[in-house]
Amino acid sequence: MSSEVRPVRAALASAYGTLFFSLGIYMPFFPLWLTERGLSPQEIGAAIAVPLFTRLLATPLLGLLSDRLGRPKALLAALALITCILMGVLAFCHTVMAIYVVLGIAAMAWNPSFALLDAYATRQARAGRVDYGRSRLWGSASFVFANLAGGFLIAQAGAPVVVALMVAGQASFFAAMLVLPELPRPPVHASPHMAMPRARAILVLGVLAAALVQASHATLYAFASVHWAAGGLSLTAIGMLWAIGVISEIALFRYGTIVVKRFGPLVLLGAGGVAAAVRFSALSLDPPLWLLVPLQLLHGATFGATYLGLVELVARFTPEHRAGTAQSIAGWTVSLAMSCASFASGLLWVSFGNGAFLASAGLGLAGAALAAAARSVQPQSAGEGGKTVAPS
Repeated sequence: MSSEVRPVRAALASAYGTLFFSLGIYMPFFPLWLTERGLSPQEIGAAIAVPLFTRLLATPLLGLLSDRLGRPKALLAALALITCILMGVLAFCHTVMAIYVVLGIAAMAWNPSFALLDAYATRQARAGRVDYGRSRLWGSASFVFANLAGGFLIAQAGAPVVVALMVAGQASFFAAMLVLPELPRPPVHASPHMAMPRARAILVLGVLAAALVQASHATLYAFASVHWAAGGLSLTAIGMLWAIGVISEIALFRYGTIVVKRFGPLVLLGAGGVAAAVRFSALSLDPPLWLLVPLQLLHGATFGATYLGLVELVARFTPEHRAGTAQSIAGWTVSLAMSCASFASGLLWVSFGNGAFLASAGLGLAGAALAAAARSVQPQSAGEGGKTVAPS
């Protein structure tokens, strides 16, 4: 390993780890903070959906801005600082409307950072300086750590510490971004096979498939922790359940490059959809703790395989000078689907309780069907070579 490559790998791993620490606090425990502030189930569902809606405006614009500026690292650092400040403001919000407003504005800087960091990482991977999956796994590892440490600290200090931990994670991400090197502006070149109708169809169907499978997690993210806590599980146990799911995700990312070369991104998307149908159908039956453990292990497929498949699919079908825009538009599509599903989750939960997970299962099946449709129009896939070959 060259002296230039080693620091980039370490810095990128740190960037993923610190960015996902805040997410590891937010996803399982932020609904508890909202509950402590007195929000109803419908208001919690809306609070989770509001930032997803507001980032719909910012994500494609920031992706385009990143490619136009040609300084993705600098933009990511600026977004990290803005997010850190706004998360700090959130700690002083006590009314529903104030929470909605600050969350919505913060999300316009925070949420697009995930797609922009993926675009940065895939460009580094194309240059041979990093392995995307092995860099990304540190995000998942940090997510697990945040689940475990968050469950313990929140149990000791109470729900108000949730936002403080999110701020700490985002401040660390800002520091990590300052260490990463800036990327040179890539040359603009045409990629004829990427402009062909079949290639565009595969990309569109694949992105839509990923969006539906990821949206199937909306009810889980909004109400699983609250439901499990109401059922008698401790916060430590809840943190463990989230951690178990991400451990399987880490294993997938560790060998992600090999898996993608062997099966291709569309197979990963289809597998994620099928696993979502199984996982959420079972959760609708309100299973006991011993069954929750293997169901959480399926997170490696429902989220991990879908995430990896989407990032790889976009990277294969997008020229380097449009990496930020393409990954951001893919993230925008996922956000739109997740926003709608999150908003609906509150209404479904009030009406059907854990039966709302059946809708999640349906989204997973629909995603798997779209992934299968994309494979049916793919002319030839050179999985080992990592390229899609245009029809003659």
